[in-house]
Parts: sequence; structure tokens; C-alpha cells
Amino acid sequence: MTEWARWRRLLRHNGERRLLVLSGSETWAMAQADALVDDNGGGHCLWLGQAPADRESCPQGKFQGALGREYSSLVFNAHSGLHPDAFGASAGALEAGGVMLLLCPPLASWPTYTDPDLSRYVALPEQAAGLYSHFLHRFSTLLQQDTSVLIWQQHAHFPSLPALSRVFWQREPDRRGCLNHQQRQALAMMLQAARRRRPLVLTADRGRGKSSLLGLAANRLLNAGYRVLLTAPSPGAAAQVLAHCDGPLDFMAPDALLAHPPQADILLIDEAAAIPVPMLLTLARRYCCLFASTEHGYEGTGLGFQLKFQPALTELAPDWQKVHLDIPARWSTQDPLEPLVFRLLALGADPATPPPPGELSLRRVNRQQLLEDDELLQRLFGLLTLAHYQTRPGDLRHLLDAPELSLVVAFRAETPVAAALLTREGALPPSLSQAIWRGQRRPRGHLLPQSLAFHGGISEACRFRYQRVMRIVVHPQCQHQGIGSRLLGWLQQQLQHDECDFLGASFGASPELLDFWQDNGFGAVRIGLSRDGVSGLHAAMMLWPCSIAARQALPLWQGQFSANLAFYRRGLLRERPDDGGHRLKLLPPAASATRDRDIAHDFAFGHRDLLCDRPALVRFTLSNVPLTPLSRRQQELLQALLTPGAMPAEVAQQQGLSGHKAATQQCRLLLRHFFPVPSET
Repeated sequence: MTEWARWRRLLRHNGERRLLVLSGSETWAMAQADALVDDNGGGHCLWLGQAPADRESCPQGKFQGALGREYSSLVFNAHSGLHPDAFGASAGALEAGGVMLLLCPPLASWPTYTDPDLSRYVALPEQAAGLYSHFLHRFSTLLQQDTSVLIWQQHAHFPSLPALSRVFWQREPDRRGCLNHQQRQALAMMLQAARRRRPLVLTADRGRGKSSLLGLAANRLLNAGYRVLLTAPSPGAAAQVLAHCDGPLDFMAPDALLAHPPQADILLIDEAAAIPVPMLLTLARRYCCLFASTEHGYEGTGLGFQLKFQPALTELAPDWQKVHLDIPARWSTQDPLEPLVFRLLALGADPATPPPPGELSLRRVNRQQLLEDDELLQRLFGLLTLAHYQTRPGDLRHLLDAPELSLVVAFRAETPVAAALLTREGALPPSLSQAIWRGQRRPRGHLLPQSLAFHGGISEACRFRYQRVMRIVVHPQCQHQGIGSRLLGWLQQQLQHDECDFLGASFGASPELLDFWQDNGFGAVRIGLSRDGVSGLHAAMMLWPCSIAARQALPLWQGQFSANLAFYRRGLLRERPDDGGHRLKLLPPAASATRDRDIAHDFAFGHRDLLCDRPALVRFTLSNVPLTPLSRRQQELLQALLTPGAMPAEVAQQQGLSGHKAATQQCRLLLRHFFPVPSET
């Protein structure tokens, strides 16, 4: 393979990267990849998925742990499953001159292959057997259409190596640490904006060096005596910024910044598109902010950031500036791998510009239609990215492959302007329903019935049938025209004739969203007890009844929720001024003594949750006498554990217990005093 080694050297010379597909049996593909990597003369190589026994490998689901460095060769074994997020992320870790080797089954039969990654898109692993993958059909088709892709099929000759440009590519940082003129200009604008206390937004696709620029700017500002803070959706997302800053740059999570804002002159916000717009605006009111955001990438899309946040920032600070980087910092501008990955994972999917106001048509769109019309797929996926602040490549596979998903779209002149993504849930077998209620099972999916059963204390929730609205989105240029409500109204009308009991949703309980869902007839049945670490919001669950049985059950569930909420508001759900809980339309509290007893029994003898069950446990213990007496110390411990707002770990520390688990176990043992001892069988 001297020709291969010579070709690899030329690839490193011109800074491009390539994809080589090895299509055939896993044994054959691994052996060929092993030899090709060796022929490259070593270098840093990353294997994702199954690898030969003498090579280290990283499971695809743990791909984040393999990032943070660059690799000259990357082997992605799709026989272990094609995890879209791992594929996109690892491609970004391939250095200039690198080759990505994709091992896969024969291309013609790949969509029917029992891909291990499919199990992530079904509730039970056995449901993945026999599924046809529309995602892999599209993926393999695009691979075969791209002339830059090398395809080596088993029982065929090694592909001819294409001629490469001999233009030399070199990456050399200047004295400021910048790699090109765009970075130098952006750094100067960032420092000027900081000195003038004007917001600045830095946008780029991956690999353009925006995070390193934030670090370089932080270093210069700290040396000049400014107090600088850094925030990002997670500490890992801020790692590159910290790596390029020599000074003492403090990191704080967004929710911590909102709860306890420290003094600072400048706030750097990396991956701003992955932080909800209301949080960004609150931070912009408190600090002079330099925002940096990936426009497209495996971390999530920046489209919502562009269409929602930037107009709001204009109202807040009309003199804000924007700078964009499009010159790659880590590979040549002629690199063909990045645009290929964008096409494969729809990373550049954008919604179409809506036409002028006119008639709406609403209809379902199925997977086959998306597969046959890639432009429609791109437009709809781009539209759906606006409904959530973090959309990943895995969401594309979910859309194309998850069997329980359905899509309803509002078109104006055949241009999609709104969409609702739904998933079927519930109707679970009695044995599984009971195990979920008792805290013994937690299958993937079925968010509404599982949460209502286990966290909400509604034992019958799992037997009902649900359609959960995972995402509902209206193009920003078409909002405030009643289109979202019209979309929900169409669904409500349709589902009354389908085999469905509830139309439901779970979302961050902002005042605006609470008003939207309640104005459309949905009733609240649960509020999460903790805040989301990024949005700072509690999750709300709301339902609209489709069937007679649902219309009978919902008021009972809402009455129990009202009774529980009154208890939580004395402790874990004390309201902040910016909360929307006061907007909830509640039925009068109406707890059931029978339901409370069932919860108390299965908390005592099962694995139910103390914080969620606490309202029912308090009502039960106040209305019932222990069958075997409790000592004074046991009474005090039980009272401490059932006090509104008390955290089990804190009670454990006060009572000399080892921690949260020990405190919860003590509570179970104390509750058993209220019930007969189960007979042994």
C-alpha cells in the first residue's frame, strides 16, 4: 500500500480530509481498516465501536470522552450502530490531512441491518428488530452520490485514489494567537466591544476557532484589569475557552448566574444557542456580554438563536455588533468532508422563508414522503430545530426511524410554516405498568404515562393511550397569527376519532407557554420539582382529553395535582417572582384517601420516590394510626422526613444517617408500621 501512504502524505500537505467507506462483513472491514491505519505510519487514531482485540476503542455512546484532541485517522464501526451525534462529533475531531474510515454492512442491505443504535428510538429493545431504517437509506444514498467519498466493497478491488491539489496548507498562529485575518479582525472587535460595554455576537460553524478566540479575548481583558466571567451550557462546552486563557477565568453555570449574580465587567457566553433566549436576555441586562455560538454542528443548531434572540437583543441594545467566521481554522477551505457531514446529518437545514399571508392547509407528512423529497425534509427539520434550543443529529434519525412518531404540518402555498411532532405513548401491559408505578422498571420513552404514574402517583396512568406533542413550532415570521392554536385544534379534532385518550405535552413552564397551552384547553397534571439546569424552568405536564374515559379521569387527576401543589408550594416549589406558577388554572384540591394509601403502601414496600410521594405520605400519616407504635425518636424522624421542603440528605446529616439513600430507607421502614406485615408465600 505504498500508494496509500504516499496519498496520505499529500493529503496532509494540502490540509484536506477524506471519508473511506469499507462495505462488507465486520470481520473483513476491521481487518482492512487495521492494515490501512498501520500503513499510515501510526499517528493518533480513534476507534469508535467494536475494534480488533489489540486496539483501544471507545463506545459510540461515550464519544464525548474521546474528544478534546485531534486524530490523524478515525475508524467508525457502524456495525456497532450508527450513532449520528457520535459520527458528527468524531468527524470534527479529525485533523487536517486525516481520513475517516466508515465500516458498514453492504450498502444495498444496510437499511435492513439490525442496527444496535435503533434501540435508542424504541421503548423496548426487541421493538427494533425488523425495522427498516429510512435514516440509513438516505445516509447510504448520499454516500454513493458524493464523488469525494472512497467506497471499497468486499470482493472488489481497492478504489482508485483521486488526484489531490498540491497547494500547501499551513496553520501557524500569529503573535496574538490568531490563525487568519478573520480571527484577527474578530478579536479586535471583541476587545473594542468590551471596552465600550457593547454586546457582541460571534457566530461560526464548528472548526472556525470561536471558542479559542473567546479564550484569547478573556486573557487580554484579564491582563487589562477587567473582571471577566465565563458561562456555557456545561463545563465541558467551556473547555476550549479555558484552554486558551492563561489567566484566572471563573466559570459559572447559567442558572447559578441567574440565582446568585456576582459582580463582573464582562460576561463571555459560549455555545449561546444552547441556552434559552429568556435566560440570554436576562444575562444581557445584567452584564456586558460577548456571545459566541455555533451556527450548525453536532452540539445543536444556532438557527433559533439567530431568528429569536438577535431581534430581541436589538430592542435591548440597538448598538450591538455581530462578527462571523467562515474560514476553517483546522483544515483547508477545500476540505470535502465537512460539507459531506452537513448533508448526511442535515446540519445546515433551514426553514424556507414563508410566503405572504394566505390560506393554510394542514396534513400529516409520513417518512416515505420525507425520503422522496429531501428538500421538504431539510425545510421541516430546519423548522423543528426552532422549537428547541438544542437539536442534535440524533433528532434527524429519530424523525426518520422512530416507529411511534408522526408529523403534522401547516403549509402556506406548499411552504411549511408550522409543524407538530408527536409520539404515541401508553397502553402498556398491566405487569409493566405495575412495575413502573412501584419504581421497579423505567423503559425508554412513554414520558407522560411513566411520569404521571411514578412521579404523579396516578396508578392507572399507564393504561391510557397518549399522543404527546414533542415539539410544536411556528416560523418566527408567522407567529402571533393563531397558527399554533389552529394546529392544536386540528389535532384535537382528529384525535377524537383515533384510538387515543389524551393529547399531551411536557415543556418548560414559562408564563407564555403556560398561557398558550391553557388557552387551548389543556389542564395541568404535574409540575417538576427541580429546575432545568439550562433553562431554569420547572417542567409542566398538561393534558387534553380525547375519549370519554379520559374526560372522566382528568378532573380526578387535576384535583390530586392541586392538592399536591398546595403542599409543594410550602417547600420545594416556593415561587420566584419570574415564575409562571401563579398562571396555572387549577381545580379545587381533591385528594383520594384510597390513592394516598396505595402510594404509602408501595412507597413502604416498593421503590417509589420520597420527594414526589411526600404530599400523599403526609395526608396518609395524619389520617391513620400506626399498627405497631413508633417510638418518640421514630416519630421525630418521620416528621423531619415529611416536612415540606426538607431534603433527605440534610435530614440524614441531622439524624446521624449516612446520606440520602439511608434517610429514604428509614422512611420506608417507618411507613411499614402503618400496614400489616406481608405474609410470606
